[in-house]
Amino acid sequence: MVRIWGVLGLLGFLLWVYCVFDVISADGSQVRNLPKMTWLMIVVVSNAVGAVAWLALGRPQNLSFQPGSADYRAARRPIGPEDRPDFPTRTEDQSRRLREWEEDLERRERELRRREEGGEAS
Repeated sequence: MVRIWGVLGLLGFLLWVYCVFDVISADGSQVRNLPKMTWLMIVVVSNAVGAVAWLALGRPQNLSFQPGSADYRAARRPIGPEDRPDFPTRTEDQSRRLREWEEDLERRERELRRREEGGEAS
């Protein structure tokens, strides 16, 4: 039992040291939710709880897990159906609707002419 607590204590200490260095080396303009110095105080005073809070709430998003590294992972972007190459474009849809409207207009004009001719002959 003592070994388990010793290993957990060592892991907590290593996490705390990692987070202290990570807060110090983070770019202050990209730190989330609180100023950088506030995060440093939280991590130093709160030990492992502050370290977990830093990783979850304060660490810049999409940052690699090497302290001081400015390499960002590519942000994941949702892909919509309009990104498919076979997705119908707006111009295709508009031209189809325009053709339908023109055909409907011609049909109505023919019917109107037919009624007018039938009304004049009476």
